[in-house]
Amino acid sequence: MFGRDPFDSLFERMFREMFSMPIGGSSIIQTSYGIQISGQGFMPLAIIEGDNHIKVVAWLPGVAKEDIVVNAVGDTLEIRAKRSPLMVTESERVIYSEIPEDEEVVRNIKLPCVVKEEDASAKYENGVLYITLPKAESSKKRGINIE
Repeated sequence: MFGRDPFDSLFERMFREMFSMPIGGSSIIQTSYGIQISGQGFMPLAIIEGDNHIKVVAWLPGVAKEDIVVNAVGDTLEIRAKRSPLMVTESERVIYSEIPEDEEVVRNIKLPCVVKEEDASAKYENGVLYITLPKAESSKKRGINIE
């Protein structure tokens, strides 16, 4: 069969949707849970809500821990990271790469509740950033006694 492959655009669209943000572009995503995400670059996310905390997991392959900045204020979380170029010697050249390099990736996340920034923690391990944000007292789920 000759001509254009009809699955090319389908796979491209599925890839963009799967990773939330187009590579090299910027976009805003709004979820039904009150989360709004904006940013640019390749940084797939998972956001998990517990009764007392919010966890954010960000995949940042090829980024050094020193090149990551995380800020939280109220109900907003910002993650910034800078990927370094591939290390090649003078006698080498890159002839093909699917690895985004020398790129700044950013995510601004409006969380579904206010968090206690001062008690937040972050851990970076094997290219994955784990952030735990305790909910502010006013945001915690509470049972109500019935009289």
